[in-house]
Amino acid sequence: MAFFSDTFLHWLENNANELDQKSSALSEGLLKRIADEGAFKIGIPQAFGGLDGEAKDVVEILQELASHSLTASFIAWGHYTFIKQILISSNPYFREHYLNDLINANIAGATGLSNTVKYLANLEELNVKIIQKDGKYYLNGKLPWVTNVRKDRFLAVFCAGLENQAPWVIAIPSDTIGLVRSADLEFIALQGANTASLTFNEVELKPEWVLSDNAPDFLAQTRPYFLGYQFGLALGLAKRSLQEVEQRLTYRESLVVDWQQISEHFASLKQRLYHGLTEEQYFIERPKELLALRLEVVDLVAKSLLLELEASGGAAYLKNSSLSFVRRWNEGAFLPVVSPSAAQLKQLLR
Repeated sequence: MAFFSDTFLHWLENNANELDQKSSALSEGLLKRIADEGAFKIGIPQAFGGLDGEAKDVVEILQELASHSLTASFIAWGHYTFIKQILISSNPYFREHYLNDLINANIAGATGLSNTVKYLANLEELNVKIIQKDGKYYLNGKLPWVTNVRKDRFLAVFCAGLENQAPWVIAIPSDTIGLVRSADLEFIALQGANTASLTFNEVELKPEWVLSDNAPDFLAQTRPYFLGYQFGLALGLAKRSLQEVEQRLTYRESLVVDWQQISEHFASLKQRLYHGLTEEQYFIERPKELLALRLEVVDLVAKSLLLELEASGGAAYLKNSSLSFVRRWNEGAFLPVVSPSAAQLKQLLR
């Protein structure tokens, strides 16, 4: 059953190409449109102003968005993930001061944990450092890739390294002195996702911004959501491709067996994911199962898109085609590189 209204989905479908290719006022207002549908109340306890809901309910919403626009799903993923970080944190500051504005998307929640994922996989050092001076802490460094850093107002979560201590998980408001947002990065797709770099120039770190002083432990608890929610992007893209193929099977009978096999794989993967997300400790205790599934879904999307191309034939390759295949093909190319990338996952699963 669809979560979003027909009016919103029609608007999203009609504007998906612009959201994919341009940084514009349209993309700046996208998160607010999603919020106006009530999406960000899902997964939040009623006590905090939400409508309850489980992780799989969030994945379903992200899947529905991704079937029309991966850009929309991607910024919603970052927003949901940020909200989950502040819900799990023992620090109540962001829940008390920002949660209502996050639910209504008056402020954007940005998840800047790409560098952290690589750090925990021993692939690179943390890009942001904490230094102590005159009894205060300061942030220096640069996050090269943060999504959903909307130009008007955002909060960003990331990790920073402190000498001889475990890294800290920190959230920071966009109006902080010394924090600089770059122009939007230039992508081949998802250009409307408000993705930019953040530079920290002697940013004074306020104590209330620290979500956890032990990043490895905190991120182990939140990993099932950070990674689990990401499946919504891939599943929505695969589902749409398989639907497009199904519409063409009457004159592409040679593809029926392939379509059935990939559709069965889709259902199986989704069932395994939801089983793990429903049992609260399952993926916390078995992180490699989640990583393996995340790698598996990248392959599933690639197969679905290739099958859609075969089913659509030359019509999909025409520049002015009415089909939206080219956009999905470019969107699909994003999934092997978004953190954790396919290469990182393979390294972690060795």
